[in-house]
Amino acid sequence: MTDIISSTTTTGQQLRDGVPTFSEQVRRTGFVVMRKQELAGLISDADLEELRGAWENLPVDTQVDGVDVYRERRYGRLRVDVDGDTVTFEVLPNAVFRQDSIPLWKGKDRVFEPVAEDVLLSAGMRALVGFNARMATAVNGNTSWKVGVHLVRVVARAGADGQPTPEGRHRDGHSCVGLHLMRRDGVTGGLSTVHPNDGSDIVRTTLLQPLDSIFFDDNMITHEVSPTVSEGASGVRDMLQIDFNPVA
Repeated sequence: MTDIISSTTTTGQQLRDGVPTFSEQVRRTGFVVMRKQELAGLISDADLEELRGAWENLPVDTQVDGVDVYRERRYGRLRVDVDGDTVTFEVLPNAVFRQDSIPLWKGKDRVFEPVAEDVLLSAGMRALVGFNARMATAVNGNTSWKVGVHLVRVVARAGADGQPTPEGRHRDGHSCVGLHLMRRDGVTGGLSTVHPNDGSDIVRTTLLQPLDSIFFDDNMITHEVSPTVSEGASGVRDMLQIDFNPVA
């Protein structure tokens, strides 16, 4: 019996754009920062705007009780296979999410409301997940992936900063991770800091525009994000986080 719900396939030149250059940097340094203009051909404005709408229907993340953070979140799962220019997506049932590599979450089965299937298989999501899958394959050679798709909104309020990484500096516990900014409204801060394992220079950058992105080999770096500060009554930082682990 299979646990696959449905599947779809994406092919095309857009999935190859930038992958050789970006993945080579990841192999050398452990990560790459990609700005909106560098990914402009990856996803249409209409598909990006449609995808961004999914962040307007997120439930409160109840798994952070006891932590001084307010955020909203959904979680979805895919099997993604890369075969040359073809990337195939299969929606998997919702499941618990574990991050035993992080002390704050070690031993905890976290359960999040699922991402709707039509969002997981939307043109915009397939463009971004497909791009990241090709990046992950180029970095380590694996072609079949179990993929976690996280829609996360961190809310900052007057007198209560947003906490994108309440766990502090950490390793996510996956093979590779892609991070894409979807929205940044009414906040300052949110400085991303990457610490390469090899002791090379620490890199600090702020994702400012929708589609500003970071991709990293989780075994080669640790990372953290500074608090976001509301410029008024409240503000948000929306992220699409995509994690990759080889199919066993």
